[in-house]
Amino acid sequence: MDNYEKTTRIITVFNYIAGLRNFIDPRKNLLKFICSWIWNIFFISIIVIAEVYHHLHVRMQLNIEHIIYTIEYSIHALGYACTMIIGLFQSKNVSMLRKRIDKVDENLRSLGVKIDYHNLFRRVLIVGSFWILNATIICGILLQWIIEKNPDFNEISYAICYTCITNAQSVILYEYNAAIFWLGSRFKVINELLKTLPSEDNESIAMESNEEIIFKPSSNFQNRLEVDCSMEDISQISSMNDTSNLRNESPSDGNLRLLQQIRFLHLQVCNVSKMVNQLFNAQILIYTFAQLLYFCVCIYYVYMQIRRKHDFTDALALEIAFLLDSIVGVLKIALMSIDCEYAMKQADKIISLIHACPLYRESTELKNETLQFLWQISYTQLEDTKSVHYVLNYSFVRNCFYFVLTYLVIMVQLSQNLI
Repeated sequence: MDNYEKTTRIITVFNYIAGLRNFIDPRKNLLKFICSWIWNIFFISIIVIAEVYHHLHVRMQLNIEHIIYTIEYSIHALGYACTMIIGLFQSKNVSMLRKRIDKVDENLRSLGVKIDYHNLFRRVLIVGSFWILNATIICGILLQWIIEKNPDFNEISYAICYTCITNAQSVILYEYNAAIFWLGSRFKVINELLKTLPSEDNESIAMESNEEIIFKPSSNFQNRLEVDCSMEDISQISSMNDTSNLRNESPSDGNLRLLQQIRFLHLQVCNVSKMVNQLFNAQILIYTFAQLLYFCVCIYYVYMQIRRKHDFTDALALEIAFLLDSIVGVLKIALMSIDCEYAMKQADKIISLIHACPLYRESTELKNETLQFLWQISYTQLEDTKSVHYVLNYSFVRNCFYFVLTYLVIMVQLSQNLI
């Protein structure tokens, strides 16, 4: 695991299975490219056929409840189709994103950062195991229901179709989370690099160390980082080829060069962050909206069955499968917001670290470089760019919660005369 693509290979496999990406270059392997597209067309065709078949054979009185179910089922299938189409057309851009990520890591290595992808791989493995476990449990419940109740083909088709859609569509959330986790760790690395610059607290100590080293690494660099990278001695900067020249440089020149390199890294990471938002935001919003509607309708169905005092023990396994599928889908959204908030917190922390560095006192060049860095950070916070603002934040999750409550109340009020 020496790059981002190899570390997230399991996500690539999931994307192929779910039909959400196609990274195969037809010029290199035309047969695999054609087979991949055949699978994508077959997968979406099965969903469309199951959807149409279900609507043609559903036995239910035409009322507001029927309309609610029909709208939700249609949005659920349409949302997956839109996610798949967007994902397939964005496959080339996702490949470019991976190359940019690897480029950032190469530049970090030039600053003496030893890149270690084990934490990222561990995160990908844990989340992937959770995804597979959830899908396996739901498949087991549905299989038990089919064996015990022997339902007709219409019930089997729509049950499998919608649980399959939910789990397949959530792969885009899995891929998004890996990118956000990488961004959070890289913003933390930039923060650790900034901490090696003289601050208000250790300015007097930093001024004493001006013989052979340009700056003194903090204890965080002597101990390996707990994120997915670890630091070597920062004085070993490979981009400065001549060691004798380093010893002749003043601390001010060394700080200037380091600050320039950090600012360049920050710009690269922000560009990656902006690209992540551009590639994933539409798919994430589609998935979230469809999943929230799915969750609302599952809760609404159980509520209506209880109010009518129907004996729904015959379909208990099916209802448990739908409820579990929808609840876990909503929990995935909430849990992914934790990494988004962490990444935004690390990005915002850079501002306070820059203000804590009194580099403007050393030279005019350092003052100008510090101002350039602050302007660069300000630009990433503007409303038009928002390159370090991620859609799955705590505020978004709260709004989703309010949406669910509001939608449930509206559905219950509209269905009062049906009970």
